Amino acid sequence: MKIVKITLIFLLLVTQSVLSQDMLNNESLEDSKTLNRYYMNLFSETKNKESESLLPKFDVDKEALLEKLKEAIPLSGFIKPDSYMTGPGDILNIGIWGELEFNNIVSITPEGTLMIPKFGVVDVKDLSLKQLKEKVVSKLRENYLKGEITVTLVSPRIFTVTVSGVVRNPGSYFASSVHRVDQVVYQANLSAGFETQQSLEMSNEKDLANTTEYIKYFNKDLEYNIPRKMSLRNIEVIRENGDTLIADLVRFYATGDYKYNPVLLDGDRIVIPNQDMASNSITISGAVRLEGTYEYSPIDSVSSIFSIAQGPTKLADLENVDLYRIREDSIGINHVKLNLKKILSGKNIDIKMQPNDRLVVRELYPRPAAENIILKGEVRYPGLYPIIRNKTKLSEVIELAGGFTASASLTEAKVIRSSEEIDPAEYNPDYNRLSELRLSDLGFNNRRYYNMEAAIRRNFISVNFEKLFVEEDVERDIYLRNGDIILIPPKTNTIYVYGQVAETGYVTYMPNADYEDYINLVGGYGEMARESSVMVVKAGSKLWIDPDDTTIEPGDAIFVPRELDTDLNFYFQWISNIVGVIGGVATIYLLFTK
Repeated sequence: MKIVKITLIFLLLVTQSVLSQDMLNNESLEDSKTLNRYYMNLFSETKNKESESLLPKFDVDKEALLEKLKEAIPLSGFIKPDSYMTGPGDILNIGIWGELEFNNIVSITPEGTLMIPKFGVVDVKDLSLKQLKEKVVSKLRENYLKGEITVTLVSPRIFTVTVSGVVRNPGSYFASSVHRVDQVVYQANLSAGFETQQSLEMSNEKDLANTTEYIKYFNKDLEYNIPRKMSLRNIEVIRENGDTLIADLVRFYATGDYKYNPVLLDGDRIVIPNQDMASNSITISGAVRLEGTYEYSPIDSVSSIFSIAQGPTKLADLENVDLYRIREDSIGINHVKLNLKKILSGKNIDIKMQPNDRLVVRELYPRPAAENIILKGEVRYPGLYPIIRNKTKLSEVIELAGGFTASASLTEAKVIRSSEEIDPAEYNPDYNRLSELRLSDLGFNNRRYYNMEAAIRRNFISVNFEKLFVEEDVERDIYLRNGDIILIPPKTNTIYVYGQVAETGYVTYMPNADYEDYINLVGGYGEMARESSVMVVKAGSKLWIDPDDTTIEPGDAIFVPRELDTDLNFYFQWISNIVGVIGGVATIYLLFTK
């Protein structure tokens, strides 16, 4: 039963660190808004209802909670004796090993002393663990000349700290001497219904009115319903001796550097101000892993903003970083070129940032980006092939792919080009069509024809594969670009016959056959066929050619048009048009002869 109890207590205390780690693993850091959202949500248990039952509740008996904290305090690593500051409540084991063995558990008293049995009292106020060990060993050595003396920290102390400002539950909270700022801030926000990134709801005001600390901080803000957001970069940690530290949790979670998330000491006061982004922010954009606008902190420098932005990308030009700063007269902007490479290496002095500064990281030029094309269809080795811009030609890629297969249809082969999307509107077919027609003087019929062409428009590159690879006309070769798709379809070995024929459909290709042979294969002409106007549609170019001017090849189509309707209305309209023309000519003649 005792083991179960200890296990539950341990889960109770470590849940906050597990939750924050899970959120980081599940949240895609695609942009600065995502990162900022993670930093803010880190302190709201409403994002994980399943774990709510494991989290500390603040309506429990605080004395009972204190006892639980004493039983198991999770540590983030080994305690460093030279930086750990001892205080009242720390429990130590003092031992002397030799002929006269001595082993005792002692605790630092509220007066800052150690009461060591058989020896006396040792003053250990304001000492680090390393200094305390040295002092105790030195004192004991006065009486015990022989044997090894050891001083070991058995359990870190528990004390209270005060949290105030923009938090859900300002007040006093238990912490241990190994806890850091973010852990206590997390506890101060463990109450259902609070969203740190949203304005304070009116429904919460009744509950908050009972909290004296909240009313002191928000009494004017509630009157005007001013929205509040936690500042995670300018948290003040005020020590009992008056020293003030700045905790920057955004930078801590971006870099993992614990100096931005200090360890707490007895009597610390944590003050969380309201976030001010309107006049107190910094923007970094360009070739960094996480572009965005971040709250300004007085400890910010050029290198610190780069660390928050997760550092530069591989394409970043670190020797030519642009810093834009608003002038003191607020009229103009100062522009400074920075060599970030020298700043990060320590050769140049790091520059202190100011509110509303903007850093822009340009990409190197020429950019050493990987470029590829995709080859599909009837080649020996289809797939992706790397290219060098303005150097790799179509013929080189076909050669690398092992050449065409016996089934390749060179007459139907195509190259499709996909340009980089700079302006999304340029890739909207309707936008292109309307913008090109806006200043044209095309007539009604030509506009109808243009609309048809625009509807079937694709980014084909004009390449004649037969002339390039069969006739070896090197002038037909082209340079490939990133994203090009080369399509080599298989030979169909069929001819498609349609229109005014008895049986529309595909027929097998026959060498040396003419169009009449194929029409006979599908049952001959239909009753309304216009036999004198038969056309051949070429497989690759889609050109319409008179059958007498071309050789029919696999994949071609034969179209037989229909005779025009010639009923009484047709002839009447035809005669009316002729009479109208004759009448017009006669009228003009009479006008001139008179």
